Amino acid sequence: MGDVAIVFVSQIMIISILLKHFFRTVTMARWDGIDEFIAVGEEGSFTAAGKAIGLSVAHISRHVSALEQRLNTQLLTRTTRKVVLTKEGEVFLHQIKHLQHAMDDATQSLAQQQSTPKGKINLTAPVMYGESFIMPIVHNFMHDHPDVEVVATLSNEQENLLEGGFDLAIRLGHLKDSSLKARRLSARRFIMCCAPDYLTRFGEPHTLGELINHQCLVGNSRYWRVNEGGREKHIKIAGRLQCNSGWALVDGAKKGLGIIQLPNYYIENELKTGQLVPILTSYQPLQEGVWGVYPPRQFVATNVRVLLDYLVAGLKA
Repeated sequence: MGDVAIVFVSQIMIISILLKHFFRTVTMARWDGIDEFIAVGEEGSFTAAGKAIGLSVAHISRHVSALEQRLNTQLLTRTTRKVVLTKEGEVFLHQIKHLQHAMDDATQSLAQQQSTPKGKINLTAPVMYGESFIMPIVHNFMHDHPDVEVVATLSNEQENLLEGGFDLAIRLGHLKDSSLKARRLSARRFIMCCAPDYLTRFGEPHTLGELINHQCLVGNSRYWRVNEGGREKHIKIAGRLQCNSGWALVDGAKKGLGIIQLPNYYIENELKTGQLVPILTSYQPLQEGVWGVYPPRQFVATNVRVLLDYLVAGLKA
């Protein structure tokens, strides 16, 4: 066997032993010191390496020394004037740079993938709010990001995110304490209002106690939320009409059947056009949140994070 072949085989044996020892003796910290060592090997000094990668000389020296200890091999010969690669260090530098390039390529590829929303989103939202406000924004989001798939479940039952496999849930009002994470998307206000014709016929109530003499259109609950003297409480109401549809109650109020209390998004157009007018505004309860709730993962998936951004912007508009 010739001298060149012997040198080549010896180099392969050296790097094989170093890498085998390197990956066997370390786990999560196995990359520590690699970038620092490559910088020193290429720049020829700790000072130049520090400038090249933006780290202190002490940091680089400490991490390279720790790398040598893990490998049980001296990679650098240090003198007062310069730093020189040992024979083992030269071989290791040549081979480990390929891993660094592969790591850079993988990191860049992952960053590009994470910057573009893709994949499936399992979403749940209340029926009316989902139909009227959430889904139109979701459709815009899907139009802009064709690699996203959405499975939407509109239900007034509060679905369990973890058991149902949901990535995102839209919740209205006060949130219960839980381990879930939440982002505030918008706000809602409960407003008491009625048709001008109703006020003409029956007069306008100015105190909560006067509501007992008025027709209140009843929804899912016979209690309305009010704020009296800075304290929120519930008052019992009654009337000839009870229905579990907010839209039906709005229609009844427009036709002069009585007073309603509903979230602002049911009646914004009617208030703007004067078909309904607000009453007892000093007793209006404080606004509450509209939330995007998602499982407590360390990192929010890119498609969910971008959809949340869309929802914030869309609901604000």
